Amino acid sequence: MWDGTTDGAAVGILAVAADQTSTTLTFYKSGSFRYEDVFWPEAASDETKKRTAFAGTAISIV
Repeated sequence: MWDGTTDGAAVGILAVAADQTSTTLTFYKSGSFRYEDVFWPEAASDETKKRTAFAGTAISIV
């Protein structure tokens, strides 16, 4: 899970909500996503942090 503060530390986006009882998860390792549609951690408090979360990965936040 990304902490919301370190640029480029996020590596994937879950396709569904996850909880502690989930045994399998579907996630994206690449693609372009609208930053408004991503559920961000509270530490990602501004648009700049959100747009740089996936720096250096195959995921783009637009």
